[in-house]
Amino acid sequence: MYRLVYVSTAVDGLSDADIDHILNVSQSNNDERYITGFLAHNGRSFMQALEGERNEVEEIYDRIVNDDRHFGVTRIIGEPVGKRAFPEWSMNYHRVDNDEGSSAMVIRKDDSVDALMNPDMPRDLLYLFSKFIRMR
Repeated sequence: MYRLVYVSTAVDGLSDADIDHILNVSQSNNDERYITGFLAHNGRSFMQALEGERNEVEEIYDRIVNDDRHFGVTRIIGEPVGKRAFPEWSMNYHRVDNDEGSSAMVIRKDDSVDALMNPDMPRDLLYLFSKFIRMR
């Protein structure tokens, strides 16, 4: 099992429809490969975790790096792991919506908002995403 986390910056003009398309395609593709993960969007930046077999995660990451809807893709974690932090999510999504910092959650597979951050997930990963979501 392998986990990869990266950050990137969205291009100007990336719409909600573009993000919906990314999420729908990601969920479908990830279901087929048993890739799990989480995508956070904070203003103009993205942070995503991908989990699965290393060769498949790396293949997806290579496609992500070459996607022209964002730039500055930077891997911040790439490590073998004993278990998944997001076992139920083929791709879940969290977005900070406005300047007041309110949040919206796009729920996948009927997850509850309370399940956004699994308390059993590694503390360093929990901290990383929590800090990213609060950044403005």
